This record gives sequence, C-alpha cells and structure tokens, in this order.
Amino acid sequence: MHSKPHIITLIGSGLLALLLSACQSLPSTPHLPNSEALTLQSQLRLQDTRHYSATKLGDSIAAQTENHPNLSGYYPIATGANAFAARSILSDLASQTIDIQYYIWHNDEAGQLMLKDLWEAAERGVKVRLLLDDMNSSESLDQILLRFAEHPNVAVRLMNPMANRKIRTVNYLSNPMRINARMHNKSMTFDNRISIIGGRNIGNEYLNNNTVNNFADLDVMLLGSVVKDVTNSFEEYWASPLAYDIETLVKKSYQPTTELLSPAVWDDLNHSQSASSSERAVRRYRQAVQSSTIADDLIQKRLPFRWTKVRLFVDPVEKLTRAKATADQHLVAQLQRVIGRPKANFSVISSYFVPTKDGTDTLIKLANDGVKISILTNSFDATDVGVVHSGYAHWRKPLLMAGVNLFEVKSTATNDADNDNKFWRTKQLTTTSLHAKAFAVDDRFVFIGSYNIDPRSANINTELGVLIYDQALATQLHQALQNSPSLIQQAYKLELDDRGLIRWHTINDGTPTIYRNEPNTNLKDRAGIVMLGLLPIDGLL
Repeated sequence: MHSKPHIITLIGSGLLALLLSACQSLPSTPHLPNSEALTLQSQLRLQDTRHYSATKLGDSIAAQTENHPNLSGYYPIATGANAFAARSILSDLASQTIDIQYYIWHNDEAGQLMLKDLWEAAERGVKVRLLLDDMNSSESLDQILLRFAEHPNVAVRLMNPMANRKIRTVNYLSNPMRINARMHNKSMTFDNRISIIGGRNIGNEYLNNNTVNNFADLDVMLLGSVVKDVTNSFEEYWASPLAYDIETLVKKSYQPTTELLSPAVWDDLNHSQSASSSERAVRRYRQAVQSSTIADDLIQKRLPFRWTKVRLFVDPVEKLTRAKATADQHLVAQLQRVIGRPKANFSVISSYFVPTKDGTDTLIKLANDGVKISILTNSFDATDVGVVHSGYAHWRKPLLMAGVNLFEVKSTATNDADNDNKFWRTKQLTTTSLHAKAFAVDDRFVFIGSYNIDPRSANINTELGVLIYDQALATQLHQALQNSPSLIQQAYKLELDDRGLIRWHTINDGTPTIYRNEPNTNLKDRAGIVMLGLLPIDGLL
C-alpha cells in the first residue's frame, strides 16, 4: 500500500535533484580585466574630443552644436530602411567609440550585419561596447557574441543574465523575481556626439526587412547636450554588477565562423554574387545604406534637425533589483513631475497599452475635464503579445463612454506616403504590428523612447526616452490621431453603438466597414480575451 507514494517520492526527489543540478549560480566577478581596461580607454576617449573634431563628421557636428549651445537637435527616423542605414553609416563614420544598449539583438541578417559593421569599426581602432539584455539570447547568439568579443577593441556584457545557458526554463524557476525584470532600454551612441534612441530593437522585423511581420516603429537621432546624458546613462548600466562580461558566462564551442554566421552574411563578407532569399535580404539592407543620404546630409549640414530643449529620462539600473530603487525614482514618476497634468490634448501611440484601473480613472477624469484624449495601440490581430491585449480590452468601454478616442492598428496597416511624417506605420505591404512608443501633451511636449503605457514598463523593466519641447512636433502628433483621414484606413476606430456595444469602424478598399466583434478573431479568441481580463494580472503586463 505504500509502494505508490514511495515511487512518487523517488520520482519527485529525482526531479528535484535534476532541477538543482541544472541550477547554476552567476560568476562572483562580473567584469574581467580586459573589459575594464577597454572601458577606461573608452572613457578617456570620450573626454578627448581633439581627434574626433578633426574628422568631417566631427567638424560638421561641432559646428552645428556650437550654433545651438545648451540645446539639442533631433531628427525622427520613421522607416526601417532608414533606421538600419543610419546605424550602419554612423558605425562606419565613428572614429573613437560606439556604445550600444539593447533589449533584443536577433541572430538574423540585420543583427549579423550590424555586428559586421561594428567589427569593421573595431578594426579601425574604434572602441566598441555592446550591452544586451539576456532575455532573448540563445546558444547560437552566445557563440557569435563571444567570437565578437575576442576583438581587442570590443567588449560585450549581458544584463541580468541567465545563469543556466542551456536549460533556460530553469532560470525562471530558480529566480523568478530577478529574471522577470529586464533592461528594455535602446540606444546607440557614436563618439559621444550623436545618438539614436527609440523603440526599435535590432532584428529583421524591427528594421522592416521581414516579409512576415513588420514592427512599425519610431527612432530619433540626437545631437547636442542630450547625447552626453545618454552616454552617462550607458556608463551607469555598463558598470552595474548586473552586467556580466560574456566570457564569464559562455564557453567557446570552437565552431568555425562559417557555421556561426548565416550563409548570406558570410557571402556578404566575401562579396558573393549568389542570390538566395537570404542573400536578397542582405542586399536589400545594403541597398538601403547605399541609397541613404544621411552621411552626406550630416556632413553638409542638410539633415533637417530641429533644435530645441530635449531632456533624457531613464530608469535607474537599480530598478532591476526591485528593492534598491524607490517608485519616485522611476522614469514614469520623473516624467509626471515634469509634465504635470494635460490641459487640452493628450495623444498616445503605444504598442502595449494597459491603463489599469488607476490609469483608466485618471484618463476618464481628464476627459470629463475637457482634455481631448486619443490613443493608438495594436488590435488583437496585430499585437505580438496577445495576453497584453486582454489587459487593455476590458478598459475600452469605460474609456469610450468618457469620450476617449481609441484606435487599433490593423494587422495589414501600410504607409504609402513617401515621407516620415506618418511615423507610426510601415511602408511595406506586409502584416504590421505597431511597436512605436510616443505621446504628446498639449502643445508642449513629445516623448519618444522605449516606454510603453503599461505596468511592466512603469514598475518592472527599465526604460529610456527623451522629452522633446517642440510645439510643432506635438501638434503633428495630435493631428495624426485626431484629423488624419488615412488613419481610419490603417486602423479601427472604436465607437459605442446605441446599445452601448463596441463597434470597430474602418475603411477597407475604399468601403466603410463596421465590425460587430473583435476583427479577425473567433469565438475562442474572444472568450480568452474576456477570461484573461477577469484575472488580476494587469500589474504583470
């Protein structure tokens, strides 16, 4: 009679032993001497601007910044092609340092080509520091990054890493609180003189070269005083004891380079003329760089930077420990203290929008006080994280009843414009998921960065972004969500009918269309949205 419990005990003990044996601890020393030496060399170069000023790019940027003391220049980058080209070209033009901080760096054509550009910069003597969050890493990417870090002018660190590199699920079981907190910051800074920040990660889908799913996104290129703030923020994260040199975490597999790199990128290195689908993808990236005028426009001071006050907002790296940073230090609290209360207009573009009860109550009160509120987020069909949609869906009706304008991007949204003004949509005729994060307050501020309007961004992950003091940009964003005739073709406008039921209004192929149920969903999808919305999980989304 005791045989079954005995067997169960043995099995349980065996599983526990397996789990414990699979658990690994992080190294006691996160930073190695070579990495520390490169860090010191980079910091010394950041302080010495003589060599940089002698370059064409350095001379051009110096001339522009000297004409706008105490201000910053910004230039929005809307399309994926321009986003890739800007990073690639500036990597080629850098002469001293490149500091990179990202949440996701995919091991695809875009990711490998960017590493190739950085390797070539290191070959010229540029000091390259790459800081990546470890949530989306893989064994194959580990090996590429380890090989990349072998260059004497390169250091790679992984933020808040997985101790167990092979059985990653174990990390969530052994230390769920730590693993749940991620570095979502995104920035790339060249010679401490020019930065690119925003919503984009590095990967095909974020840079609009993926034929399956494009993340319509927004970056901003920065010059002037705010760039040094971006560098200071990078230094804080880079020096954190949570940022581990990759050599302390990963063992070399001794795979040949041809097996580490995709065939397309390997052929690009050797100037192959083959034409597989992957090679064609690489060529499209290279064509984007070749057709871009960013380098010439920068040097000739033709790139239309707008000069104004720009402030960087960033979460302290201690937020990742969940205990060492108080809520009033978080980015969202910093923003609230500066922005205050919207008085006339509040327009939001957010890939993930989870307002929670408190946020919904605040928005309703603002709307009742006469503030015009417009929000653009993903439809269920367009989002890449369906559970997040459930954290938004159950707040739609009270928001609509208060007069808040809600728009949901269609999965087939495209942008046929030839300019960057309609910056939240992609130009390519493919499935689209909104990934941009921006909002405008009255005619005073526009925020662009990595911060989504959701509890995870506010309370768990670290984020980064800039507040731009520009009435023209704020007006442009408000008009895009309030008066743009093309928006109703790219998104659903949610309205309540006479019975108080939500209807999705759009224009399909020139024909006005009204959906009575969540578009492109079945009964199972809709039931799941409702059921998840009943659970008290908003704070985790």
